Amino acid sequence: MLFSEDLKLLHALLNGMTICIAAIGKDENGKELIVFATDHMISLQQIGQFEMTVEKYKKITDNTVAMLSGEPLIFDDLIEPCKNNCSFEEMKDKIQKKMNDIKNERVQKQILDTYRMNYDNLKELLKNPLQNPYALSMFDAVSKFTLNTVILLIGFKEDEAQITEITETRIAAVRDLSFDAIGTGGLQAINTMLFQRHSKVDSLSTTIYNVYKAKRNAEVAVGVGKEIDMMVLFKTGVVKIGEDVIGVLSEVYDEELKYGKSHKKLLEIMKSIKVR
Repeated sequence: MLFSEDLKLLHALLNGMTICIAAIGKDENGKELIVFATDHMISLQQIGQFEMTVEKYKKITDNTVAMLSGEPLIFDDLIEPCKNNCSFEEMKDKIQKKMNDIKNERVQKQILDTYRMNYDNLKELLKNPLQNPYALSMFDAVSKFTLNTVILLIGFKEDEAQITEITETRIAAVRDLSFDAIGTGGLQAINTMLFQRHSKVDSLSTTIYNVYKAKRNAEVAVGVGKEIDMMVLFKTGVVKIGEDVIGVLSEVYDEELKYGKSHKKLLEIMKSIKVR
């Protein structure tokens, strides 16, 4: 049962601070693929943040993966309707519908039940101007209620890679942008991908590094962990990027970070600046 008593405490404690990144690229044969990455951070209110071996992605089919920013305890519920030979388009709609089903159930249990009301009663109340302060307070709570959860769905339509961001009120296909990121580190990650001028025609190696760099830069955000899961989604399946490759990416990132600071041309600049 979704709202069982033994889960209420965890629902209150678990927080969706995270980073999930996905970017489209091409392999050596020109076929599209998606590189994606997540951290391992789990945040507990009033307790702290912990790096745990918790996967923040779930494979729906061999070539479709969902990533979540928000409440992890509803992840399985959100993708459950998608496991019966659904197309990518059907998955988007079913995930959003499930989000709103869960939201409506929570509104009923957490708000409307307090007033011994249901959605039909709300419709009747809306037929007249609201003047009762209790009714106004209730409507305000209902209108502002949100799951604070986002799904990043990645997969394929024929041979074209797809990245779609799904919330309770919006389904945004971002294939034309070539990449997306969600979570508390999303802004830093997207800015990095823009700075890298990432495009879906970029090679696999370039795409892997751009996603890795975006993840590392996102670590400045609250709630983003330093550990990383990185994978490549091909039309034929998922390949995990090993620790040896992550180590090389880390070396390249560190070298790039230091390069500008220690560049020999900076010394030439300093020669022309006289200290007063």
